[in-house]
Parts: sequence; structure tokens; C-alpha cells
Amino acid sequence: MDTLILTIQLLTRIPINKQIDVKDEMLSKGVMYWPVVGLIIGVGQAIVYMLLSLILPKPVAVIFAVLSEICINGGFHLDGLCDTADAIYSARTKERMLEIMKDSRVGTNGVIAAFFDLMLKIFLLMSSVDTEVVLILAPVAGKMVQGILMYKARYAREKGLGHSYIGRISLKTCLICSISGAVFIGACLAVFGKWFLFPVPFICMLAAFGFRKYIESKIDGMTGDTLGAGSEVTEILFLLLIAIAQSMLWW
Repeated sequence: MDTLILTIQLLTRIPINKQIDVKDEMLSKGVMYWPVVGLIIGVGQAIVYMLLSLILPKPVAVIFAVLSEICINGGFHLDGLCDTADAIYSARTKERMLEIMKDSRVGTNGVIAAFFDLMLKIFLLMSSVDTEVVLILAPVAGKMVQGILMYKARYAREKGLGHSYIGRISLKTCLICSISGAVFIGACLAVFGKWFLFPVPFICMLAAFGFRKYIESKIDGMTGDTLGAGSEVTEILFLLLIAIAQSMLWW
């Protein structure tokens, strides 16, 4: 229970007033609960959307739902996306890219990445049919791929928060993280009669593996920022796949 609470405290701004002795082993084990945290964030978004949609037009309710995700997780992953974009597309050396990631300032590439991340989420959600369901599932998809991004990966820095996770989680933790998220998403799709969309979570996992290989080719490893970027990219991919399914009348 302490591991789950610590994971929630780390990945969200949900106030849980419990002091926990933080250990690297507890942090790495907590990765198996990351899809659960994604579910918590998704439910929070869905509640905001459902309440506001009673008094506001759908586009406005969607915007506030997307903003609520940032409020719940403190922009944790969005910050990672911005830092990663600034570094990877700086056309600098690996060492300089890692320095750029540590810089608290956001550059042009980071602003562009954040803009398109938020705009894509908003417009894809506005076009969705069962918006509440998609709001719940997208953060789960973003968290379920984290095991793939961490397992047997090399930490690109000498020290940092990501050092407690990257390359340190067990195969069991990786599998629980990935499979639990995929099963939950698949079960929800099946409940809505969309069982034939079961490949969606596996496409997200395959894309996450490709994302990891791309990042490793740039900085010879992974960092905490790239984990956050991977979460955001996977959420967008999930929303795109659902949008494609809807446009093809599969939803």
C-alpha cells in the first residue's frame, strides 16, 4: 500500500498526507502501479468533463478536462516532452542535449511540442464519440508503456530521479505494468462492443519501443524527461487510433 501511495505522490499532485520512507527499490517496484495512476488521472478528467458538459458546450468542457490532467499531474510529463523536444531537435552533441534537458527554460521546440500536444488532445477529444471513456483510457495507455521504456534501458545521466527507474525495474514489474494496462484498455473496449480494437494497446507498446530506440540513438540512453515525453506521445497515438477507428465507422 505504501508503494502505491508513494507512486501516486510522485506522479500526481493529489494531496495524500502520509510520510513514506523513500527507497529506490520501492520506486522501481511502484512502476507496476503506474497504469493505476493513469486510471486515477483519467477518471479525474472524465469527472471534470461530465460535470462541465452539463452547463457548457462540448469544446469548452474538453478544454477544461485536458487542463485538469495538467493540474492533477502538475504538468510532470508535459515538462518532459518540452525538455526532450528542445534537446533532441537542437542538432547538438549528446552531452549538450543532456545539458539542454536540465535547463529549466523552455525553448522554441519545447513550446511547439507543448502547443501541438495540447491542441491534438483537444481536437481529437472533441471529435470523439464516447469522450468520457477515451479520457479515462488515454492516460492509462501513456502509463502502461513506461515499463517498455525503462526495462534494461541505460540511464543517460550519472544521477537524477530517472536513475531509480531506468534499467532498474525487473521483467516482472515491466510485464505487470504493460499487461495490466493493456488488459484494462481491452476490457473497456470490449464492454463497449469494440473488442476488435484489441490491437490498439499493442500498437501503442510497439510505438513506445520505437520511441525508445529513437531516443537511444540520440543520447545513448533514456532519462526522466524522455519517459514523460513517451507518456505524452503514447496518449496522442492512442487518441489518433481511436479517431481513425471512428472515421472508419469501427467505433
